[in-house]
Amino acid sequence: MNDRPHKSAHQRTPLIKPLSPALGAEVRGIDLTRPISDAEFQALLQIWHEHGVLCFPEQDLEELHQVRFAERFGDLAMTLVEYESGKGSHPAVMYVTNEKKDGKYVGALPDGEMYFHSDMCYMERPVKATMLYAMALPSEGGNTLFANMYAAYDALTEETKQVIAGLKAVNTYEQGTSDTVTMRSRSRRPASGAARSYAQPMVCTHPATGKKALYVNRLMTEYVVGMPRDESDRLLESLFDHQEQRKFVYEHRWTRGDLLMWDNRCLLHARTDFNAGELRKLRRLAVKGEKIV
Repeated sequence: MNDRPHKSAHQRTPLIKPLSPALGAEVRGIDLTRPISDAEFQALLQIWHEHGVLCFPEQDLEELHQVRFAERFGDLAMTLVEYESGKGSHPAVMYVTNEKKDGKYVGALPDGEMYFHSDMCYMERPVKATMLYAMALPSEGGNTLFANMYAAYDALTEETKQVIAGLKAVNTYEQGTSDTVTMRSRSRRPASGAARSYAQPMVCTHPATGKKALYVNRLMTEYVVGMPRDESDRLLESLFDHQEQRKFVYEHRWTRGDLLMWDNRCLLHARTDFNAGELRKLRRLAVKGEKIV
């Protein structure tokens, strides 16, 4: 598909280029250090709903630039208490980095591989959008993978669709990096000491597009409600393997200055491993979402 301008009443018309056959679009012609007009926002919202992931390359953003842009999409989610060390000057800003000061990590989720997941799916109202801005990157690795859950649901057999229709699965908080004892510990608790889990529909309907998406993930989905555990495990493993097929996945190889935003209601994301001796630093913001239905 060729690059194409997206219609907008504003003079700064974004230029859109698909990132992969599976999902995603690159957006050029928008300087996010400046406020965006209502017309630009509506155009970006439409493009985001169409592609799931938007990449704004070659941006030069301070914290407040990123905060202002994220706030156009809704109320911001505050940083979790266990990631206090990674907070920025704004309470919603979190730094995902392996940077150290005095021998201690100063950011969140510092290193290692991370399984596919959807942000805060263990809460009644998960975040709808996540934004990451690349500030420093290792020479290789640390890529972010995205999987299209619209396409994964559509590709299920009719029999499987019937089996999971109306079912819920419990999603549980996880630390989420490969240097933990297990990436899917059934007994882990967050730093606050309170369990965080919520039974979400296994199939959700996107509130803006009306399309159905598969809403389970390898990192945080623990079991199917009301189903014997062995049967639940078999079903979930088959769904995890199905949704992670390469035909549903786009792998983003970061460039400094990239701002990525993605839709957690119809996509999963994961991280590849990288050399822990090299600095990786990204600034994160998330936008509050609605109840999954």
